Amino acid sequence: MTSTWAIVLAAGGGTRFGGPKQYADLGGRTLLDRTLAAAAEFCHGLVVVLADPATEPPSPGRRVRGGATRAASVRAGLAAVPDDAAVVVVTDAAHPLATPALYRSVVDAVHEGADAAVPGLPLTEAVATVEPSGHTATTVAAAGRVLVQTPQAFRAEVLRSAHASGADAVEDSSLVASFGAKVRVVPGDPLNLHVTTPEELALVRRLLPG
Repeated sequence: MTSTWAIVLAAGGGTRFGGPKQYADLGGRTLLDRTLAAAAEFCHGLVVVLADPATEPPSPGRRVRGGATRAASVRAGLAAVPDDAAVVVVTDAAHPLATPALYRSVVDAVHEGADAAVPGLPLTEAVATVEPSGHTATTVAAAGRVLVQTPQAFRAEVLRSAHASGADAVEDSSLVASFGAKVRVVPGDPLNLHVTTPEELALVRRLLPG
């Protein structure tokens, strides 16, 4: 069986949230616990990237210390993924409603030949760049653009090669694409919200099944 491992990013301090959001309660379980449970249903192994593995609550899988940037944390997670892993999934605790079916969708796309796969939701509104003054600088149409979500799946050698460069990026699909990888976009899930603020957590609580 092809070995699939997940790197779950949970080392952030939650500056915009007001604290470590990965430990916020969501229906009696933390955001991190829900993310780990979904990943475990479809991945053979887990690497959890934490701010301080020695002092943070127990969690399943291999635990490693994160870095100063997102890319550094992914590289710390990659170092703990076995060399024989064929597919690596990168996700984060800020997407607690990502379903096992979404994990299956991105991993299947890699098995079918893609270098990487990400869930994407088509944008329905124009997107504006806003200057520090609060004024609009540029606006681009929504057509042909998607909102990129996690989990994201990668051929292990593609992800390792891109990160071996030491380069940084907003997220991993753009990093591997900058080195020529073909990234497939699969249908995203409108309920797979990214929790960044307390208001978004309140919304996710309303969307939680049951």
